[in-house]
Amino acid sequence: MSLSLALSNALTGLRANSTQADIIANNVANAQTEGYGRRNVALSPAAIGGAGAGVRVDGIVRAASPVTTEARRIADAASGGADVLSTGLSRLADAVGEPGVPGSLASAGDRLDTALSAAADTPESTARLADVSAAANAYASSINRVASEAAAVRTQADRSIALQVDTVNNALNAIKTLNGEITQRTLAGADTSALNDQRGLLIDQVSSIIPVKTIRRDNDAVALFTPKGGQLLDGSVFPLGFEPARIVTPEQTVGNGALSGITLAGRDVPTGVGDDLGFLDGGTLGATFALRDVTVPEFTTSLDGMAADLITRVQSLPADTTLAPTDPGLFTDAGLAFDPVNTVGISTRIAVSAQIDQAQGGALTNLRDGLNAVAVGDAGNASILRGLQDALSQPLAPLAGSGLTGQRGSAGFAAEISATLLTSRSRAEEDAVFRAARADVLSEAETADTAVDTDQELSRLLVVEQSYAANARVIEVIDSLLARLLQI
Repeated sequence: MSLSLALSNALTGLRANSTQADIIANNVANAQTEGYGRRNVALSPAAIGGAGAGVRVDGIVRAASPVTTEARRIADAASGGADVLSTGLSRLADAVGEPGVPGSLASAGDRLDTALSAAADTPESTARLADVSAAANAYASSINRVASEAAAVRTQADRSIALQVDTVNNALNAIKTLNGEITQRTLAGADTSALNDQRGLLIDQVSSIIPVKTIRRDNDAVALFTPKGGQLLDGSVFPLGFEPARIVTPEQTVGNGALSGITLAGRDVPTGVGDDLGFLDGGTLGATFALRDVTVPEFTTSLDGMAADLITRVQSLPADTTLAPTDPGLFTDAGLAFDPVNTVGISTRIAVSAQIDQAQGGALTNLRDGLNAVAVGDAGNASILRGLQDALSQPLAPLAGSGLTGQRGSAGFAAEISATLLTSRSRAEEDAVFRAARADVLSEAETADTAVDTDQELSRLLVVEQSYAANARVIEVIDSLLARLLQI
């Protein structure tokens, strides 16, 4: 090997060592940067005329683990979806409360039964009648409060859907732009690692809402599809469409056109209808639709069934001869009698009769003497109070379509709703914990494949320093040999 060729080889080694040192320093500096993929320098031997000509820097390689990353993204989406359902059920369960706990729905029913029993024992006591009135109002108010919370959960879910749709559309447009920039830099032979980091974060953003699969296209561009075959990005963006509601009420559904479904590239796509079968299911978007359109409506149907049962139990009470067959009883549908064709949302309208409210011209004694009594009756007559207590505690079958089961008293149906909801919440929390743990395991596996290990990087830096020193020594020796030759 000639001295000039040896010098050339050493110089290429120095350049490669310098590039490696820069990349290692960049890796260490970005070890905690979200989305940063570890960089490595790709090297290959150089040759001129069949003779070795040192080392060539072929480019910068960004560490990637496509299979693990895709599995992690799908797991993240599933974890987010489970968390949405768990959070929604927790809000409902907190509103309903646990049976036996003061302030809970079931406890309000028990309180009314206790008040009626005490009043029936001492019907002449105005204080006992006031207790019945307060307990009845508290029971109706508890149902109203729970129904309002259910409506609030649906309204918030609707708003969340709108935000998620905007996030996905913005991210898809940004990914499309990055695809173009990456393609241009790839064709120019430039490093695209930083752009790939940005694109990876945006894909993560989309996949937390809708699980996605990435497919490589020419010149390092990517296309995005959902696991069920929904096309989100492939050269062009296929945008999502959604129209948020100002407020969501019990009677509003996608079926009657009062609530918006979702569209993909202008085409209606069923989402959140169950079993993760929709193109966009499997993440927070599908779970939020399921919460708005399935989970909460099923709960409010049971709550409406309970409210309707409560109203019908005391309507046309045989013991109260002041009531006509069409008159409302102690509990009313916004002051009116029960209408079997208008049960949707009745839990938001249930109220105590104005006939026992002094502020509305009623009298507490009407609880004892009859709701429509025109004069004060026998103070010792407890027949109506006992009739109310019997009516509320009598085991009856629930109204058809309410989702309630068995034959129970009114407080029993409240306890059933509480128990069912608490069980659903517990299962949802367990599922959320499981899915979060699985996502964490996959995230750790991905990190091991793609993230920066500072100890490993510093070890590599020591090797680079040794190589740099060796190449520098070669140049130093060649310099001394050339100097000696010039002296001859």
